[in-house]
Order: sequence, then structure tokens, then C-alpha cells
Amino acid sequence: MIPLRKFLATVALFVLIASACSSEGAVLATIGTDPDTTDITESDVGSLYESDSIPTGDTLRNALFALVARVVLIDAAAADPGVTLDPAVVEQLFEDMVAQRDAEGVDTATWLGIPDASEEMMRFNAEVAVLRDMVIKALVDDPAYLDELFANPIPITTVCVKHILVGTELEAQDIYIQLRSDADFAALAEAMSLDSAPGGDLGCRLAGVYVDDFAAAALAAPLNEYTEPVETRFGWHVLIVSERTTPTREEVIADPIAHLTSAESSGLWEDWFNVALGAAVVTIDPEIGVWSAAGIIPPTTPQE
Repeated sequence: MIPLRKFLATVALFVLIASACSSEGAVLATIGTDPDTTDITESDVGSLYESDSIPTGDTLRNALFALVARVVLIDAAAADPGVTLDPAVVEQLFEDMVAQRDAEGVDTATWLGIPDASEEMMRFNAEVAVLRDMVIKALVDDPAYLDELFANPIPITTVCVKHILVGTELEAQDIYIQLRSDADFAALAEAMSLDSAPGGDLGCRLAGVYVDDFAAAALAAPLNEYTEPVETRFGWHVLIVSERTTPTREEVIADPIAHLTSAESSGLWEDWFNVALGAAVVTIDPEIGVWSAAGIIPPTTPQE
């Protein structure tokens, strides 16, 4: 599960509250085409906040975009890849959020970092988080994707690495020779490395968190042997890999969030929802703006 306070990319609701400028319950957006449509109203926007007022201007457009996106993505997930949002999982995550908020002794707005936010906004984020994880799991469970992933398993392979970083190849060659002559790695790292990792120890991480050249070297290096100098944009490295673990296809399918880098899983999700939002048919109240998959575009002539 993604962190409780992480919101859907491009649909974050960082807003300031202002007085509503039209009547309660007015339709602000319509999703789909007749007869299969869904309306988003002022009441829907208002439910996200504790006060009786709703945002205006760009803040209203951001909030409305988020609510439209939720409907579009839930419908798109049901159609492809065939994912139905699980209310029980959403409720459990929502309860976890409430418990964490209460444990911190703050109100909902403070916990979310959004002025005047209501628990409905918290539930909105729970829905998005659960949908995201379910969609990623479904997308990963695709033989073509898995074939490509395991052909270059950098995003899923954990490597335990120590390294010494220097500025020139000559320095790196000298360090490599000293290490091969049984020099103390930690002492050399403390004395010579441009990296601040204590003793040069980077710990055990997914290789995909490193720059490509370093990650490739960490995957190719024989275990417990010092590598020849490796160049990256940061300089020259001599590294040693003590452990390397790649999950099985079955393990990745069972829990992709645990086994993929955040960049890999976020990329899957963002590629999918961008397509879904791009295909959506949405009509926005012209006084608010015009729908686009990247956000609601303000009216050409300001209406506020």
C-alpha cells in the first residue's frame, strides 16, 4: 500500500476555501454521454470540506478535476484491466488513516495538510490509493509485461552494495589496486570517498533506485569481488556486492508494490490513468472551464 498521505499524482487537492458563488447542488461537471452519465455537483465538492463553502477559481478546478478523475478511473479500471474497487479494503485503509490521525492528536485538515479538509476527503484518498494498488497488480499480471521486466530485472532486484566514489578514473584504479592488495575497504572509503555513506556501505536496496550504469554494474558484478572502476555521472566507483536477490514471477505477481521500485510502479499507474483520462468524455460548466486530461482549463474570458 502506498503511504497514507500520498495523493494521486496530478489530482492533489491543495486548496484554499472561498465562498461559493452559485446555488447549492448545481451541476459542475457531467461524465459520459447520454443515457449513461454521472454528474458532479457543488454538493460533491462541498463534501470534501468541513465548512459550508467551496473553492473558487483554480482551487475549484483542481477539486472538480479530482472528483471527475475518481469516477473516470473507477469506470476505466472496471473495463480494463477488469478491476472493481473493493469497499472493504477502502474502509480498512480509511480506518487506518483515522487511527493514525487520532494517534497524532490532530484534526483531519492538519493531518492531510489541506485547509478545512473533511473526512470525506480522507476517504477519497483511500479510494484512490486502493484503486492504484489494484490496477498496478492487474497490470503486472500480464505475461508480456513480466517477460520484459525479467529480461532486465533492475527494477526488482535487491542488491547489497558498498562503494568508494572518486573524481577520476586514475584515483579509482589506485583504490581498486589497494583493495585487491587487502586494504581495508571502510578505511579507504572514509578517507577517499566523495560519498557520505559510512564506510561506503549503501545497504540493501532495489537496484532500480541507482543510476543506470551503477545499477547495471551491481547486477553484473560477481558477489564479494571488487569491480573494476565504473563510471557514472557522479564520478568513478569501485564497488562490491555482497548479496543480490531477484524475486520469482509468482512473488512479483502476488505483491508488486513490495517488489517494484516506486518509479516502476508509479510509471505503470501514471501511464494507465493518463490513457483513461485522455479517453474520458467530460463536460464542464463553461463558467468554470474546459475539460482536459491534464486538468481543467480556465475559461478564455475570466468568469470570476
